[in-house]
Amino acid sequence: MEQKKPPTVASLPLPVYLLILALTLLCMALDCVPPNLVGAFLLLMVLGEGLNKLGNTIPVVRTYLGGSVFCIFGGALLACSGWLPQSSAALMHSFVNDQGFLIFYISALICGSLFSIDRDLLLKGAVRLVPVGLLAIFSGVMVCGLMGAAGGTGFWDNILYIAVPMTSGGMTAGTVPLSHTFAEVLGVDAGDVLTRMAPATVLGNCLAIIFAGLLNDLGHRRPQLTGNGQLVNDGQPPRGADHGQPTLSSMMTGLFIALGFYATGELCRRFVPIVPVYAWMVVLIILVKTLRLMPAQLENAACHWGDLAIKAWTAAALFGIGATLIDLKTISHNMSPYYFFTVLVIEVVITAVAAWAGKLVGFYPLESAVCGMCSTNMGGSGNVAVLSGAHRMELLPFAQIITRGCGALMLTVGGILVHLVAR
Repeated sequence: MEQKKPPTVASLPLPVYLLILALTLLCMALDCVPPNLVGAFLLLMVLGEGLNKLGNTIPVVRTYLGGSVFCIFGGALLACSGWLPQSSAALMHSFVNDQGFLIFYISALICGSLFSIDRDLLLKGAVRLVPVGLLAIFSGVMVCGLMGAAGGTGFWDNILYIAVPMTSGGMTAGTVPLSHTFAEVLGVDAGDVLTRMAPATVLGNCLAIIFAGLLNDLGHRRPQLTGNGQLVNDGQPPRGADHGQPTLSSMMTGLFIALGFYATGELCRRFVPIVPVYAWMVVLIILVKTLRLMPAQLENAACHWGDLAIKAWTAAALFGIGATLIDLKTISHNMSPYYFFTVLVIEVVITAVAAWAGKLVGFYPLESAVCGMCSTNMGGSGNVAVLSGAHRMELLPFAQIITRGCGALMLTVGGILVHLVAR
């Protein structure tokens, strides 16, 4: 008879983790968390791993959402309730958003996931994905407008203040500049415009995360719908590449590669600022992979570093996203059943159309639906949250294509539409 393994959290025996958790909580209560990288890692990793474990243990949550979704909303709830001491909350916010922890983490994921994909499948997926994403977004926008016309809020009002912000690529890269554009054209205060737009952006992101968890459960029950992280259905069973055994040396090499590609993306953005850094990273890595400019040994090293980042910091990143980027108060502000229902319907339409259109062009429907949902999240952090909820981090490069490419287009469309409607 097989002996049952003792419970662990983050590979630590449960008593050891609980001791570290108690010490962390004591430091928080006494306001003596180190105000630096050490303290930030301590808070994010200890609290994040604990919530992740709870989410993977509680029966109903484990079945339908999982630890990733629980980790995000647990962090958001702790921040909203004021349970986190102000100094600890400020430390995490600075580390996650200002000092670049998410950039560091997402850069590792982009390099690792792109270099882990078969070259031919990567090219097939990238070329077909943009039309699928655009069709899904267009369908969601039209349904949103029709709901506005039927509900009395107005066809164009619904599109301009709900659908466009939801699909413009996130808060800082989409909704905020969009609000300034609207304010300039309409002659109103940008803050007032942002107050109307922000709930749609945040709520759309939250619903996408929840839908991702539900789709992951659907994939377990209907395996014929999913490639288990592989987007292109080429008639072969889903497969994973062998990147060799990771070593300390290979992971260090992978770190250099990820930092180098991010720095190159920043350099490219200096000359073409309209294209975001992550989008430049995706383009550059696809180019390198397509032209076979990097030896296989270095590609494998990038994969090893990406795998380490996923294993070590995913729970920390998700907790940080929830605690510092998802404002539950913003969602509840001016929220009505009709507003919630409108955003929910947009999410359902985009997800369903992305699954259907993806199947037509040779994608696995579930993976295509997950990529489509990434058009309604909050940029790079939203992609991480959604793909973690779906347990399909391999799709991150494709998610970036949808979020950045289609988001930039919707930002442009929003600016054009507000000029036309204002006449």
